[in-house]
Order: sequence, then structure tokens, then C-alpha cells
Amino acid sequence: MFLNDVTEALEDFTNSSGNDNDSENTSSGSTPNTAPPRNTVVKGTSVSLPLGEGDSGPFVEDIQEQLIQAGYRLPRYGADGVFGEETENAVMRFQRNYQLLVDGLVGQNTLRKLQEVLQQRVSSPDFPLPTGILRVGDRGNSVRQLQRALKQINYNPGAIDGIYGPNTQNAVRRFQSMFRALQNDGIYGPNTRKYIRMELDE
Repeated sequence: MFLNDVTEALEDFTNSSGNDNDSENTSSGSTPNTAPPRNTVVKGTSVSLPLGEGDSGPFVEDIQEQLIQAGYRLPRYGADGVFGEETENAVMRFQRNYQLLVDGLVGQNTLRKLQEVLQQRVSSPDFPLPTGILRVGDRGNSVRQLQRALKQINYNPGAIDGIYGPNTQNAVRRFQSMFRALQNDGIYGPNTRKYIRMELDE
């Protein structure tokens, strides 16, 4: 994947140069001989980091797709390859949630953390999904299983308490809104189960 190629190229570059500074970090003072942003060449494509609002191309699209996989919605434009305000907001939320510098730019730290988050996701056998239909007012172990699965795919339902309340309903709705095939009703059923299972298996 394009994003993996860039991450590997960055690591090789950093190791060879001995420079561990992230392009996202800001320096405490200005220096007259500031080096220009370095370019990372990946499969014939030049990618200059950090990326921010106004950038476009296949690398931006790849970042957008992985943000969506990590649970950061892009409901208006999706993975369109254009780094607009919607993508910037998603990047800022991601950075805030993982204690990174919140600047809306995708530099080395944000890129590595995004890869790390996606690699930590586990398969569905570790998060068994209930069958049947669950909605607001339901309680029990089935609801608890659903809540654990939602939290694993970064749709936080709040407390894992086995109570299908407004927070769980909202988490289900947010997940459903990412797929045209799902009705955005906050009710967990066979179709929603199928798509959650797909996300867990990635």
C-alpha cells in the first residue's frame, strides 16, 4: 500500500541520516539556514511531508482511507484524494486522541501512529459478535459483546456496561453512516453485524 511504502522510506531515510526530528515538530527558534522540506520518493512518486490542507493525490487518498478504517469519519467527501477541511479535522481528532501535536498536518509522527493503530487491530474471533437484533433498552452480555467490538474498531460506545443506551446507539449510528448499504437507525442487526465483522477482520 502506498502509505506503507512511504512509512518504510521515511524510516530508511531517518536511519541513514541519523536525524530523528519529526517534520511536525516546531523549533523553539528560527535559524537562517533552514533546510527545505525533504522529499521522499516512493515508486516514482515524490511525496513531501508534512501534508496538509490543499494537497492532493493518491497518497492523500491512502491516508483518508486509513483514517476511515481507524474510525475517523469523512462523511461529506470520503477518500477523494483532496486534503480539505474535512480531512484536516479528522487528522486533528486523531492527533488529539493519540497525544500528538495537534496541527492537522500529516508528518512522520502522525503517519507512524496511524500505521501503529491499524496494525494493533485484531481479528473478529477475539471479539465475538452477537446475533439477532439489539436496540435501545436491551441489556446483557450480547450488548457487552457489541460494545467491545465497537470500541475495538474506534467507535467508542462509552462504558462497556451491557446497557444499550444513547451512547451505544450513537456509536452504532456513526458506524452505519460510513456504509451506504446500512440504514442509519442505531439498531444492531444482521447487516450491521456483517460490516462490523468485516472491520474487525481487517
